Amino acid sequence: MGGVTEFLGVFFLTLLAAIMLIILAVVFFGITLWVIGVGSEMVYGIAPSADYAVLSAAILSFGAILAGALNR
Repeated sequence: MGGVTEFLGVFFLTLLAAIMLIILAVVFFGITLWVIGVGSEMVYGIAPSADYAVLSAAILSFGAILAGALNR
């Protein structure tokens, strides 16, 4: 029975880590989107189009998360 309980413990720990990483990625994306919007208004004086702001935030978030994952 030790193998089953050990497997379940590792499985739930992995599931918890995956959920936390998804939540942190969404928070990081939101912060990046906010920075892009505020920066665009400060530098250019206009609010960016939502499409391009989301695209920019997605590219920056993906690059930062990928760089952090490959930094080992």
